[in-house]
Amino acid sequence: MFKKLDFVIIAVLMLLSFLPEIILGASVGKGFNNTYAEITVSGKLYKTIPLSENKGEKTIEIKTKEGINIIKIKDNKIGIIEADCPDKVCMNPDYIEKPGQSLVCLPHKVMIQIKGTSEDDVILSY
Repeated sequence: MFKKLDFVIIAVLMLLSFLPEIILGASVGKGFNNTYAEITVSGKLYKTIPLSENKGEKTIEIKTKEGINIIKIKDNKIGIIEADCPDKVCMNPDYIEKPGQSLVCLPHKVMIQIKGTSEDDVILSY
């Protein structure tokens, strides 16, 4: 039926299947000096919040005709702590902090994206 080599090949293939997650997961959010959160409502920029040097806690209430979302900024992280949407999927227990991460409340059309800038983004010209 199965030979020893078959099990070795299967084990190696299973380990290799995790390689993209290890490589991409380690690179998310690296190399950024300044991070900030962009909050958009119905596709329009609502607010930009710097996160890099943020200390303490702050809450923002977003009221739209679709409903209410309460966003909490805690140190360098941001998250949705309360929403009156039916499924409450946007109320992730984890805060987001790395560039490339996002939170979305589809019923209320609210999106939070973490973005970042690095010193390499500055272009000097003579």
